[in-house]
Amino acid sequence: MKKFSICLIVVLLSVSSVKAQSDPANYNYEVQFLRTGLEGTELFKVYAYCKKERDCFEYAKMDAVKAIVFKGIPGSGMQRPMVTEVGAEDKYRDFFKEFFKEGGKYLNYVAISNDGSIAEDDRLKVGKKLKIGVIVSVQKANLRKELEAAGIVKKLDAGF
Repeated sequence: MKKFSICLIVVLLSVSSVKAQSDPANYNYEVQFLRTGLEGTELFKVYAYCKKERDCFEYAKMDAVKAIVFKGIPGSGMQRPMVTEVGAEDKYRDFFKEFFKEGGKYLNYVAISNDGSIAEDDRLKVGKKLKIGVIVSVQKANLRKELEAAGIVKKLDAGF
């Protein structure tokens, strides 16, 4: 009964419009902050939704970067997103489309931190999709430098 209730809650919470995974405005994922690492890295557990398990690993990497850039991560030093400009997703759509394409530059700032194995409680069937929890590390400092160089975010020392 408890598993059924949990699955029902997950299904109800995950009902949303489906967009292409590479769309920068796609927020069909969940991110849980784990800890801050060395040299400007952050460690997250990302719950990605996909049809095939192997795709979830790639989506989790992309989703972790998207979360830092567009959403922010509750409970971390990244509560606010890096990109705070209203309408930035549309204004810089060409940049983000290229950045998040398959094999895109976002891969320079992210890595899977577990060995590729998934704990049983991190694998759920949600409708016709899988919800897989993957541990991901993101090089937050280097990612910020990339976005600063592209003129998308202001440098931290730029003032207000």
